[in-house]
Amino acid sequence: MSAGYRAVLWTAHKKLYDRVLLAGVAGYLVLFVAVGLLTHDGATFEAQLIRALGTCALLLLHVVLSIGPLARFDRRFLPLLYNRRHLGVTLFVVALAHGVFATVQYHALGNRNPLVSLLVSNPRYDSLAQFPFEVLGVAALLILFLMAATSHDFWLHNLSAPVWKSLHMLVYLAYTLLVLHVGLGVLQSETRPALAVVLGAGVAWIVGLHVVAAWRERAADRPLTERRLPGDDSFVRVCRVAEIPEDRAVIATLSGERVAVFRYQGRVSAISNVCQHQNGPLGEGKIVDGCITCPWHGYQYRPDDGASPPPFTEKVPTFNVRVEGGEVWVDPRPHPPGTRVEPARIDDSEPRPGGRNPDELYVGYLADAPPGVRRFTRRTVAVLATLTVTLAIALPSLQGPFDRGVFEFGKRRELEGVLEERPYPMLRDVVPSAVPSDASRDAPSDPAPEPPPRELLLVATGKHGAADVAGRDGQRVRVAGSLISRPELGMLELAGDLDPLGEDHAAHPPIRELGEITLRGEIVDTKCFLGVMKPGRGKPHRSCAARCIAGGIPPALLAESPSGEILLALLVDADDRPLGDQVLPWVGEPIAAVGVLVERGGIRYLRTSIDAFEREGSPAPPGHPSATLNR
Repeated sequence: MSAGYRAVLWTAHKKLYDRVLLAGVAGYLVLFVAVGLLTHDGATFEAQLIRALGTCALLLLHVVLSIGPLARFDRRFLPLLYNRRHLGVTLFVVALAHGVFATVQYHALGNRNPLVSLLVSNPRYDSLAQFPFEVLGVAALLILFLMAATSHDFWLHNLSAPVWKSLHMLVYLAYTLLVLHVGLGVLQSETRPALAVVLGAGVAWIVGLHVVAAWRERAADRPLTERRLPGDDSFVRVCRVAEIPEDRAVIATLSGERVAVFRYQGRVSAISNVCQHQNGPLGEGKIVDGCITCPWHGYQYRPDDGASPPPFTEKVPTFNVRVEGGEVWVDPRPHPPGTRVEPARIDDSEPRPGGRNPDELYVGYLADAPPGVRRFTRRTVAVLATLTVTLAIALPSLQGPFDRGVFEFGKRRELEGVLEERPYPMLRDVVPSAVPSDASRDAPSDPAPEPPPRELLLVATGKHGAADVAGRDGQRVRVAGSLISRPELGMLELAGDLDPLGEDHAAHPPIRELGEITLRGEIVDTKCFLGVMKPGRGKPHRSCAARCIAGGIPPALLAESPSGEILLALLVDADDRPLGDQVLPWVGEPIAAVGVLVERGGIRYLRTSIDAFEREGSPAPPGHPSATLNR
């Protein structure tokens, strides 16, 4: 690719690598979703898929960041390094799918563009606990996009290796952002610490691996004890000739630069250790077909002049070399890249080094890998496959419990009742319709459903309240829609118009005051909390709740006692008018609200105002009873 730009031709190794990678990703997603649905009552496919994609992307990023240090410890990891860009692009695609599904799930069908909603629904940049974790994920995804889009060598060539390398070092910033995205997001709503422990273990692994690798590299960068050549003190002793394997190199640090000293065909040459492609370690490579071959991606250079064979144009600096008395001496002063230097000749009587088979080097573009590398790669893939299966089973199993709400999505009910417009649209005295509509008659018959609650809040599809009920207060109507319910409250998502069943208007039930109270909990949108979303509360759901309430979904204050008893109170002002947009700054975070608790029919309301809201940690006014959300 350094000579011209054409369609990429996958080698057999790359095709096998890609098949294994895609099979692993698909298997992880399927297993995660299946285990999540089987082990958690109330879990939904959508929530499990979003979490499966997110955890899969984070797992892939851990693998990407592990390959480099591992290849420094053992060159048999080089097959993973050679194909690492495939892994990085796959990581971006999985992360993008996670972002798209999450955005659609939590931000679509509202009163704002989903992307705008993603960025503005949570304004709490002033709080670490409530910080909008979504923007951290967006920033990380943009970095991963830049890396995936510039992974082709076209960009490496045109940006130059230093700029390209600096751009791709942003992966560490992306990793930090994603760890914060998870830590400030879903982990804040998890009641079990196990997932936080898993994330902490992953961070410790990455940090520890890089620290150890850096420490080892630091040792390699220690300069040689500068023993000078008698008669010409510009040359520094590097090693004995016998210490250099045939067609391989010894790496020495001279004047702060790593130099690779190669032995081949009775000669010795020295060049810069830094490959011009991605700064790979040339000294860890091998001479193949007369050229020094970089172990990272197979770029080649002639040992005597440091130039790539035509038509390639890469060049590296060269150094003067001498061999005297069986010792190798190198002048630390480099020649300009591509300068030919006469190799030093080796006396035929010099012994050849023994030890490990020097041919055990992986070169990605060659037809086959050495047997030892193949065996090691198969074992590595087996370990990664075992880890994948283990995490795909463990992570969904470690999730906290899901709420009990039910959403009869796609199931149509025909109901009758008395319409109440204020403070929120509602159907009272609900019974199944005695006169089914034509659509209901044509639908396939199902077993008799459970009877609906006697009171049902009414909402429209998506993140919208029921707006088309004006002028029908107290009138008996027939409606159709999908039931959303928890034991505390019921709701109907309307599907079609309301059909009046008469002109008589029924009286509304009386209001019963239960007294002044301080409720501690969080403001939720009732539609999601009752069963449409899981989770339908907590920080991960905050932005969705803001969009739903802004669209007319009734807000409620959710309080939970230490024993698990739930109190759900719809929010109204002192004149029993709905509280809507006013509560948006308080949604999804722990608060205390002072007000008068009232009951109308079987539904409770809290008469309050935003002036009576205080964030968690504020004391209840003296003498007030309190219900506390156990977080």
